[in-house]
Amino acid sequence: MALQKAVGGKRHILWLPLIFILPFIIYANSLHNDFLRGGADDEEIILRNHYLRSWEFLPRYFTQNYKAGSGGISNFWRPFQLAAYRFIAQFAGIKPLPFHIASILFHALCGVFLYLILSRLFHGKNIPRAFIGSTVLLWLAHPIHNEELAVTSGIASPSYLFWMLLALYAFIRFKKGGRIGWYAVSLSGFAFSLFSKESAVIFPALLLGMHFFGARSGLFSKQGPAALFKQHAAFWLMSAFYVLSRLTFLNFSNTLNFYGQANIFTENFIYRLYTLFTVLVRGLKILFFPAGLHPESSWPVFTDFFSIQVLFSALILAALLILFAVNYKKRPLFAFGLFWLFVSYLPMSNLIAKINAIVWDHWFYAPSAGILFCLVSLAEGRNTRRAAFVILVPAIIIFSGLTISRNKYWKDTEAVSRFILRYEPRSAKTWNNLAISLDSKGQYMEAINHYLKAISISDTYAQSHHNLANTYLRLRQYDLAEKEYLKAIELDAAFYHSHAGLGNLYLMKGMEDRAADHFRKALAIYPYLPEIRKFLERNDR
Repeated sequence: MALQKAVGGKRHILWLPLIFILPFIIYANSLHNDFLRGGADDEEIILRNHYLRSWEFLPRYFTQNYKAGSGGISNFWRPFQLAAYRFIAQFAGIKPLPFHIASILFHALCGVFLYLILSRLFHGKNIPRAFIGSTVLLWLAHPIHNEELAVTSGIASPSYLFWMLLALYAFIRFKKGGRIGWYAVSLSGFAFSLFSKESAVIFPALLLGMHFFGARSGLFSKQGPAALFKQHAAFWLMSAFYVLSRLTFLNFSNTLNFYGQANIFTENFIYRLYTLFTVLVRGLKILFFPAGLHPESSWPVFTDFFSIQVLFSALILAALLILFAVNYKKRPLFAFGLFWLFVSYLPMSNLIAKINAIVWDHWFYAPSAGILFCLVSLAEGRNTRRAAFVILVPAIIIFSGLTISRNKYWKDTEAVSRFILRYEPRSAKTWNNLAISLDSKGQYMEAINHYLKAISISDTYAQSHHNLANTYLRLRQYDLAEKEYLKAIELDAAFYHSHAGLGNLYLMKGMEDRAADHFRKALAIYPYLPEIRKFLERNDR
């Protein structure tokens, strides 16, 4: 009875289990996908992360970047992700299955809270629960999420969105009942969202937007600026403190610029804006027609407003602004959906923080939820709703089928690498990852060719030279291995793996002093190398 009262009646109880179960059904064939090696996050965040071995490192989750436990340097600070992974490691071990389940679980919970929020916002609008539930099922099944949920290390997006949705739902309950406990839950949800992913920084704007457009739709009573300030100030202060922290004591590697050096994209705001126009329109296209989805998408930098793609994209976005203005009074929650779409994409827009990529499909994970507000808002008319149902049901089936089919591409490193190379044959990172997979299977000559291919495309990754050196070492081609290890260190002085590799190489050649020198350098960068430490202790006696 308590659950029934909390979620608002028996009709909710019929839809909530279906919404919760669907993600586990469509991602069932991804549960045995392996950890991805090479340039994927799985190695640095999970497999080689020393901090996941003990709870004694918990304070470091909050003071260091999320790759520090494997000796990496990253712009990201995600203590909740590390804590969740430590919990999994403690109770289930470092195996792919529990990591997959965690990501899918948060995705399912996002669906549950999207349904609850939509039901609250559109209460009294004569919209059937079946329509709201169907739109949520469509979102859950969308193959655009596959990039995050078919891999082991994809918990960041669904967890940060879940905490934001929980915070929104709690705020609605606070506004409707006035209980301060719900306000505390809302603030806590926002905090956990910030702990999960940097994109959560825009939550106060989404919350204010929901409050404003919700009041226009009749859900909340209208309030003056003083009352709004009182209820929203804490969220904006928390966001401001987060930004200040990331720019100061939690600034691990130039938080606002992920690029290692200046280029035409980083130095020209107007070029980034033109490029953003095209990225947003591409995102809208794949939300409605999800064809050609793949990671590592290459995208040009646009420098001319009057180029066909920029001009066309600007016209599409202008049309959406007109649509926003037209529905501002008539359908305020439709306007809120567009507001959600664009505001939630701001952290990935490259307008402020310059992210070391122009586009990823999974960046639309949270923004795509804004489309649900638009779809449900359009269903207030009976004829419109009937037409939408005709489209929704087959779309859910098609999207589910596409997602299930695409799950296989993340089976292992070789499968995902070959999948990406169909679309991005000039991706040096992917050639390197494919080579790693072949190397692990003993296909050394083919692996060497792929490492060399990666280097010929972009000779900026220490990993490619280091991995090539490892292969040469296995083939006892010591001079070639030494050359590649040294090149890796030249590209990245903090790449301790190559110092360790040189140490092993010199040991094999009987040069213990030179080996010890490189082992010490490796330990100075990353102290969690027990075998190397034991060797040095024996050598120093």
